[in-house]
This record gives sequence, C-alpha cells and structure tokens, in this order.
Amino acid sequence: MSTLSEKQIKYGFDYHHKDEPHPKDIVEVSEYNGENALTINCTQLDGVSAVRYRTSKERRRVLQEWCDFLLCNTTAFTELSFGTRMPQELFDAVCAQRNLKKLYIKWGVYPDISKISDLEELECLHIGSGAGVQSIEPIAHLKNLVALSIENFQKINDYSLLNGLENLESLSIEGDSLSPQYIHVESLDFLHSMNQLRFFRFVTVRLRSKDYTPVLSLKNVEHLSLRPCKEVKELYSDIIGLPNLKYGLLIDRPELYVK
Repeated sequence: MSTLSEKQIKYGFDYHHKDEPHPKDIVEVSEYNGENALTINCTQLDGVSAVRYRTSKERRRVLQEWCDFLLCNTTAFTELSFGTRMPQELFDAVCAQRNLKKLYIKWGVYPDISKISDLEELECLHIGSGAGVQSIEPIAHLKNLVALSIENFQKINDYSLLNGLENLESLSIEGDSLSPQYIHVESLDFLHSMNQLRFFRFVTVRLRSKDYTPVLSLKNVEHLSLRPCKEVKELYSDIIGLPNLKYGLLIDRPELYVK
C-alpha cells in the first residue's frame, strides 16, 4: 500500500507538476506501444483534429477501438488519465482494467459508476465533473484507496459511505470552481471517523448543516482548504490550532478567514 509523499500532501496528489515526467499522450489504439501508463484523449476530436477526424463515423471508430481494447486486454495498464469528455461506455471499459492503481478522469457523462468497484487495486482516483453520478456507493468498495478527489457530484449530498475507506489519506470534495458551480452537502459528520486524513479539501460547497466542527477531529490533517464562509471564519482560531496543519488555504491565505 502506497503512502502519499510530502509533495502530494502539499499540492494535492493529482496536481500537475510541469517539471515531472508524465505518461505518453495518445489518441488512437494504433499509437499504443505497450506502455503501462497512458493519457488517452480519444474524444472531442471535432476540434483541433477536425481535418483528420472530420466525420462522426471516424470519431466513433476511435472511441470504439479503445473500448474494445480495454475490455479485451484487462491487465494492460496500471495508470490511466483521460483529459477529454468520457462517455459511459468508455468509463465502463476502463473499469475492466484489473491492475489499475491510478485513474484520472477530467470530466464526462457517466451517471452509473457501479463498475468502478471492480478496480480492487485502485489507490488514487480523481473523478472530475460528474454532475450526473447517481451514487458513490461503488467508491466505498475501493478499500485500497489512498487518495480520492471528487468534483461536481450534483446529485450527491451524503458522503458518509466514504468513512469506511480506512487507508484514505487524501480526500477532496468540491464543485466546479471554474463556473463556479456549487454542490450541496448535508453534513461533515463523516469526518469523525476519518481522522487518518492528512489532506482534506472542501471548497465550492454549500454545507447545509452549517456545522464545521467535525473538521476539528482531523488531528492528523496536514493540508486543509475550506470555503471561507461565516461558519469557518468563526472557527478559524480553533482550526488553525490543529497539531499537524501546515498547508492549504487556511495557512496560505489567512486573510480570507478574517471576520
């Protein structure tokens, strides 16, 4: 089981460092040369690649070839990233990769994430802009998860199922910060049983209970970023006293939390 590095705690496990090596970026299966880590951008080909993929039939071919490859070669990859729109059929095909340890999805349309529970080896997971996701219950089965980042799950307001992820060190729950588009979460009570967290990010979120005191139970947290709302400002002096806190908005931008 991996443990997150100091750099991953400071910046986030899914932060893109330009000075570090990154997986090869490809569009088609024909470009694959046996790498176990890849960035696959096989959709949205009607943009910069319009000349090469001018017809919907050709664009569909590229997507279908990847779905077929992923379903037929189930031990090919340990790390995959997707920077373009991910449709449901591609999501399901990715979930056939039994050796996958890292998965990064920028955004897509995948209301049913049930097949992700098949990724039993998964340690790091970023699911971006999943506005249509219906349930997070499948994520709760990923017992090897060390880092989890969830973005813009508009239909989910209860994250208590995640408190069974005992190996989780990093958790990020947020809306769409670019729009911005907020998500709504009922309560942070689930944090009471997640004091193993070293990284917690909770921004572009409206907390319906308005109770941020469960954050004070995160005695091992080193990075903490919270939306600078009235309730957080009132607790700021207590939160800033958490014994291991050294990174995040509360440390880097204290002026945001002045009443």
